[in-house]
Amino acid sequence: MKKTLLSLAALATLTITAPSAHAVVYTFNASLSGANEVLPTVGGPGSGIAILAYDTQGTVSLLDDTYDFAMSVFGLTGGTGGKAANAFHIHGAASATENGPVRVSLDGPLFTALNAGSTLLVGGSNILAPSIASTPASSVNQGYAAMSFLQMLQGGLAYVNVHTTLNPGGAVRGQLIQVSAVPEPSSYAMLLAGVAALGLLARRRAR
Repeated sequence: MKKTLLSLAALATLTITAPSAHAVVYTFNASLSGANEVLPTVGGPGSGIAILAYDTQGTVSLLDDTYDFAMSVFGLTGGTGGKAANAFHIHGAASATENGPVRVSLDGPLFTALNAGSTLLVGGSNILAPSIASTPASSVNQGYAAMSFLQMLQGGLAYVNVHTTLNPGGAVRGQLIQVSAVPEPSSYAMLLAGVAALGLLARRRAR
């Protein structure tokens, strides 16, 4: 847990632990809001930011590629049982006007989450990149061939979606877009606040 929190803090400030020699780290940001949800889904209130850092590990093979992920979402409503959200994932392959299947379950055991009230904070580090199976064509997706996780990210075809009981199809959503700079100051502050709160929760659980 301590290692995860340290990695999250490094990710939030975009000063990730130095990669191995010749490794390349690609950074992707997503701004989440209900307005980004795609019909027939109707989004809900709340907003947030997510950052994903993809590490090639300095090898040609995709099998050892890993990524770190951090997300902060505030102002969610429509949860039940005291939770802000009932599910949260990375979906793809899908453009900003399409819906796609779940590819990464952010509410799974590889990630740490604070999910209470109107706040959702999620973080994970050094997670192996998955392979992406083909995406069938449908009324909400044109269809895509199988691809690597990095190809999906760099193609702008991955998005983060947070689901609530009131909005099971998606309350807030954000497309992961490759960037070369830190987020806007207001969004950056939101992410740092979330990471700090997640760290506090983990310390309390460790006692």
